[in-house]
Amino acid sequence: TASVVRSFVENKLYGETLPFKVFYIGPMFRYDRPQAGRLRQFHQFGIEAIGSNAALIDAECIMLAITVLKKLGLKDLKLKINSVGCPTCRPKYRKALQDYFRPHITEMCEDCQARIDKNPMRLLDCKVETCKKIAAGAPKITDYLCEECQAHFAKVKELLTAAGVEYEVDSNLVRGLDYYTKTAFEIQYTPLGAQSAVAGGGRYDGLVEEIGGPAMS
Repeated sequence: TASVVRSFVENKLYGETLPFKVFYIGPMFRYDRPQAGRLRQFHQFGIEAIGSNAALIDAECIMLAITVLKKLGLKDLKLKINSVGCPTCRPKYRKALQDYFRPHITEMCEDCQARIDKNPMRLLDCKVETCKKIAAGAPKITDYLCEECQAHFAKVKELLTAAGVEYEVDSNLVRGLDYYTKTAFEIQYTPLGAQSAVAGGGRYDGLVEEIGGPAMS
């Protein structure tokens, strides 16, 4: 995503017809500690849609991902969605999480202890069993969304329902990338077990501007 947005800004593609839609497929690399099911090099197919704040774009991207996976023969798919808020409502939620987790932080893993001040939302995404149990009682972001984020999330759910797409709202789904705003989603292929996520993504309203382009969704 970041590479596509960087190219979008450098080549001034925001002057073209919007929304700007692309796909990519091939070997990718991540600066990460190799572990089971998560290697430094991997293959990825992805899509990006830039230049629209409509909930319809969110639903379209989710449905496209499901369609591709089904055409590949995957049948037992589970869609999880959430809203991760925006710069207006996230600060209040961030503080609520810090207030909740701080009394328990010494019981949590080193990564979580480092994240409580940097990005407390990532504590919801920790896979360590002890941390998961503590996170189960954490405040839900859906209780802190501003009116705009509430309306956007409601529209995404309405569109998915109208298209006959089943989904589960998972308030702990944050997808681990700091630039996400509003909609986040993950598609799981349940026969894979613990490493069941086969697709995921989210909206990134401020990323184009952060990389040096104009303000746009």
